[in-house]
Amino acid sequence: MGEFVEIGAGGVSLELISGVFCATALGVYALFQPGASDDDDSNGGGGGGLMQPIS
Repeated sequence: MGEFVEIGAGGVSLELISGVFCATALGVYALFQPGASDDDDSNGGGGGGLMQPIS
């Protein structure tokens, strides 16, 4: 009938190669994102926001 040919590099499975590649691509994508600000009102001048102290 035919032979089953496993695609891999030196005994390493295709799933492992694909997983490492995807994780690396996601890490590079995350590193090159612009820095997000920490404040809750998006630098709106401090006139409000979601988190207000309870008095």
